[in-house]
Amino acid sequence: MKWFFLLFSLLLAACGSGGQIKPPDIAYGRDLCARCGMVIDDPRYAAALLLENNQSLKFDDVGEMFKWHAEHMDQAIRAWFVHDYQSQGWLRAETSFYVVSKGIKSPMGAGVIAFGERATADTFARNQSPSLGVGSDTGVKVYTFEQALAEVPALMKH
Repeated sequence: MKWFFLLFSLLLAACGSGGQIKPPDIAYGRDLCARCGMVIDDPRYAAALLLENNQSLKFDDVGEMFKWHAEHMDQAIRAWFVHDYQSQGWLRAETSFYVVSKGIKSPMGAGVIAFGERATADTFARNQSPSLGVGSDTGVKVYTFEQALAEVPALMKH
């Protein structure tokens, strides 16, 4: 009988965890960015936050999400989401890699795109540099989540 209660308690704990945290659905062409109010049109640049109170915030640009966080440090974030630039599938932002460049034309000009794999981000960054002009200081960099969170808001002018 003791084992039954132990097993039952474990099952309740597993069910109570809420399962896997999932990104919000975005209605492209209709949903608005939580920071700038523009319509979210392109999944390659879209991002989202899930706050501890279960409110979800959607962004038209990965940089907008980082900037929003810098402006709302008091808000507890449960999960961060970005889209993989190539597959357009959702990724957990905390484990993603970011290519940052003035040459990337993201919706709000942050110049940030996300990738699920470091090698893919590095390859994209290497291939991006020549397209911006030979000998130019392109500033193409690959960041981890922590680096992007710390540096991207300062790069944005608005």
